[in-house]
Amino acid sequence: MEEDKKTTVSVIPDIITPASNALQANVPETMKQADGALSSIVGLFNNVVLYPVKKANLTFKYKLEAFEDDLKQQMKNVPEENIQPPSTMIAGPTLEALRYAYDEKELREMYEKLLVSAMDNRKSPKAHPAFVDAIKQMSPLDAQVLNKLVDLRQVKCATITFNIKGTTQIYSNGMPNYFVEELYGLADPFLLSASLENLNRLALIEITNYGMSGVDYQSLLSQRYVKEREKLFKIAAKEDFDLKLAERAVQITNYGEQFAEVCLGK
Repeated sequence: MEEDKKTTVSVIPDIITPASNALQANVPETMKQADGALSSIVGLFNNVVLYPVKKANLTFKYKLEAFEDDLKQQMKNVPEENIQPPSTMIAGPTLEALRYAYDEKELREMYEKLLVSAMDNRKSPKAHPAFVDAIKQMSPLDAQVLNKLVDLRQVKCATITFNIKGTTQIYSNGMPNYFVEELYGLADPFLLSASLENLNRLALIEITNYGMSGVDYQSLLSQRYVKEREKLFKIAAKEDFDLKLAERAVQITNYGEQFAEVCLGK
């Protein structure tokens, strides 16, 4: 019976080995063979991220070269005396996460910047392990929205509702929960609202329950998208309604600022 069990295990294809197991098997060997921090990371990328890809005989060579080129380009800004081997607490989870996100440009670039920050002793104390999980829970659109918000630092946001006259009811889906004019055009406003909610959940931004002092909010009611939604509902709605606006603001948290510095290079 014991002999049969060993036989069964031995014929299981290598391709199904979890990346986490591959990481544990390859970290010591890779580190010994590495010629510096960059070589260590490229070696780990080859052995962990591309582990199943090589088994499937796909375009692993191109991805390995592209990854190495990306890192070399970003490492140009790090003085040689500041380069250090990255903490495995950052490098391990980051490289494993890259397996599933490498083809998404926005996410790949955040992971790469996180790795570079971990290899820069000036930034490594800010390279928080939780950043890996934050990127895992972001979409490419989330990355675009966060990039824009970091540049803006703080921006007005509104919750606009279509309130049925004479009642306390509102028309659902009249407007997205959160509307930021400066993000308009980046994607569908409802997708943008969902992105804001996710970034707020991740504590990278804060959506306040109050507005910004001295800022004109009422002009948002005349914004093109708002007028289009109002016109659409006036045609379809059975009852009259008024537009009501709740003032809010979107701002980057301290955690978000640190994330932006490490993972966005801001």
